[in-house]
Amino acid sequence: MTAPDARLDWSRVERWTAAIAAGEITGVREAFAAAGARGPELRWHPPVESLLAPQNRFLLRYWSDLRGARPLPHMREIDAIEMRPALGYVNLLEPVEDGRDFRYRVFGTVVAAVSGFDLTGQLASGLKASTYIVEFGLAAYRAAQRRAEPLFTEHGPPAAVLTSTWHRLVLPFGDDRGEVGRLLVGMVPMTHDGRPVAQRL
Repeated sequence: MTAPDARLDWSRVERWTAAIAAGEITGVREAFAAAGARGPELRWHPPVESLLAPQNRFLLRYWSDLRGARPLPHMREIDAIEMRPALGYVNLLEPVEDGRDFRYRVFGTVVAAVSGFDLTGQLASGLKASTYIVEFGLAAYRAAQRRAEPLFTEHGPPAAVLTSTWHRLVLPFGDDRGEVGRLLVGMVPMTHDGRPVAQRL
């Protein structure tokens, strides 16, 4: 188990959470630009056809079919076998400390191979990445939990040989109280020619 990373600016995480929830992320983009990174872009309730990664298109359809007419599908309905077309790109997170942080219950094998680490069982605040990337990820998860709605984000690192952009689709699942108890995340690294990285180590 990993303690929350002390290097993080938790007040900035909260500001970015509010900005993402409101769909106004100029300040977030300024922080990315200052680091030489691209983006981020975000869309609430993204249409299936707007998602470039087939894994994320599949996951959004899967979530929508499970939800039906309900506000959210239930987290007990998550079935790894049913998600086979997207496995390797799926992260499953549970909120901890009332959503201050999130713990990875599953960390996709392709995501682990590309990033060079596996965070299964660890906190999202412990992600081994630049501080602004960790803070943005936490803020995106918090915002998706608060709005209880699907969120798509896209960002690019300052420089990468293999990965051009990361496409993240955050899908909330409810618990017995009707609150968000899990976040199913399609995290797809994309190559410079617009294809999902398929590397498995």
